[in-house]
Amino acid sequence: MGLRADRPESFMRLPPFTLLPASAARFIPLYMGLNFIGGVHLPFFPAWLESRGLSPESIGLLMMFMGLARVVTGPLLGFAADALVARRQAVVLLTAGALVSYAGYALLPGVAFLVLFSLTASICFSAIGPLLEGVTLKTALSERFDYGRVRSFGSAAFIIMNFASGLYLAATGVDAFLPLLIGASVFALLGALVLPRDEAPREEIHRGQVWREALALARQPVFLLFLLAAGLAQSCHAFYYGFGTLNWKDLGYSADLIGLLWALGVVAEIVLFSFSDRVISWLGPVRLLVLGTFAGLFRWTILALSPPLIVLLPLQLLHAGTFGAVHLAAMHFVARAVPPHLVGTAQSILAAVTIGVFMAFGQFASGHLFAVFGAQGYLLMSVCSLVALAASLFLGRLWDGRRLEASLP
Repeated sequence: MGLRADRPESFMRLPPFTLLPASAARFIPLYMGLNFIGGVHLPFFPAWLESRGLSPESIGLLMMFMGLARVVTGPLLGFAADALVARRQAVVLLTAGALVSYAGYALLPGVAFLVLFSLTASICFSAIGPLLEGVTLKTALSERFDYGRVRSFGSAAFIIMNFASGLYLAATGVDAFLPLLIGASVFALLGALVLPRDEAPREEIHRGQVWREALALARQPVFLLFLLAAGLAQSCHAFYYGFGTLNWKDLGYSADLIGLLWALGVVAEIVLFSFSDRVISWLGPVRLLVLGTFAGLFRWTILALSPPLIVLLPLQLLHAGTFGAVHLAAMHFVARAVPPHLVGTAQSILAAVTIGVFMAFGQFASGHLFAVFGAQGYLLMSVCSLVALAASLFLGRLWDGRRLEASLP
């Protein structure tokens, strides 16, 4: 069977740089809003927590619990949205909940409230992204537009916020983190409000049947192997997301240079997303997943050596592989392998495993590793990438490229 079965001849191939239809444009504002949030939150949240008196170990512990909160809430929220055919309403409510949580940081200071609002925001984000990704890719396949090009607008928004916030925080101090985060959340909520409405189901599916099928999917050996490969590969960013900025800060890099380094990785990601339809039709999900996990093995190992800036700059381009390739592979695996009415559930399970289990424990371990070993903590990510690479190769042997519904009751 090898790695060839995941490239069905029926998969569409669109000419590059065709105009996006109006149906695609309605997804773009929310992708931009969520990445505005990520552009300031991912690189600077740990530094902001440090400014509030938290130690590296405490930061790692908080991030672990934020991830663990997603383990239960993400799949349940995704299943509820699938069963009720209320994905848009769920996204709007959860985006509003995230905004309220971030506003709570400012209105109710103190460590207890900081922990509380961090957990509630994490619960909200446990389903926003998975639901949005599932609906966008499903619409892209039915209306024939390139999912990756829509997703690239979010990546561009990440760069804009990442670089701009780096410059702004360098000039004003880390206290400006919170107003930027709240403003980005307002933009995301406005984006959620313009999402297209949920399609009416073509046939009535009993919710009990959906629940049984969701449980059966979660027990599928192929699906479980996919979760291990894709989830572990993405969670290999734990040390990078949690302590990459602090590590570069300790090496003497300025906030604006750190913002540039983050942005450079996302530029490479955008280039990949711009050609995503052609890449996925050429390689298929499993081959792309293999390439992404191999890129991770190389990238994290070199970062553990604290390379000089002349090496670090091109090394950041591997973000196209470690994040972009793995993300595209995972989205297209779900689109091809999972029954359409369970896509939201599958995406939420993937997010829960990735962020709620692997990423959570990775960030908890990263706090201790960074405190003791500094940049050499990246070696844990190298080991995880090696396991993900082995799992993705095994996945190519087990999956025949078809939907898993034939094995569902």
